[in-house]
Amino acid sequence: MKKLWRGLVTAFSMYSALPMPQVAWDADSMKYALCFFPFVGAAVGALCFLWGWLCSWLGLSAFLYAGGMVLIPLLVTGGIHLDGFVDTSDGLHSHLEPARKLEIMKDPHIGAFGVIRCGMYLLALFALAGALAGNPGAAPLYALGFWTARGFSAFAIVTFPAAKNTGLARLFADNADKKTVRVVAVLAVLAGFAGMLWAHLWAGLAAAALSLILYYWFYRMSRREFGGITGDLAGYLVCLLELLYLAAAVLGGILG
Repeated sequence: MKKLWRGLVTAFSMYSALPMPQVAWDADSMKYALCFFPFVGAAVGALCFLWGWLCSWLGLSAFLYAGGMVLIPLLVTGGIHLDGFVDTSDGLHSHLEPARKLEIMKDPHIGAFGVIRCGMYLLALFALAGALAGNPGAAPLYALGFWTARGFSAFAIVTFPAAKNTGLARLFADNADKKTVRVVAVLAVLAGFAGMLWAHLWAGLAAAALSLILYYWFYRMSRREFGGITGDLAGYLVCLLELLYLAAAVLGGILG
């Protein structure tokens, strides 16, 4: 039980900006930490759902609704996944060999491709969230997406080959009980899919199918372009899946 508690605290300490008790990052605390990665997404999803309910109750505008839906995940996570999205965008669009891409991603300075892709990503999130404001009944599908995306990412971290011998993703993967993390991650994804189907059958089916296609593309891309996965790439995957699930929720609202 102590290892599970330390794993939970480690997961929230690493992947969120929420205040947590301090625990040492050692083999015991990292053994099950990735099992709790989806729970960080559950916290984000719950707050987004609560914000949507509050906006509806107070009659706030679609602009405020959309702004909150974009800002809440960034505030809760501290922007760690968006940082990975930006770094990966810089490396991916450099069109250099994998080793140079990894060097670019490690550089603390942001490049032009990262800025452009970040702006495009945030604009897409805001536009889709604004569209969702008119159909709040589909919001549960998006809220479940935060949980599901992190299930996919956790599975990738302990399953894909590592692109380098250093970094937090490699550290967590090396110290994880990989079999347990894989089982928990798969169950988390399946539970997320089940919830999406319950929220809206056709939009849930679209979200499940498209996320599996995206995951396969990500697996091929990460191996081809970078030689494997890194922490930045894991964050890149989370961001893409969250955008996909928001689009699916908007589709659910349109279908009714």
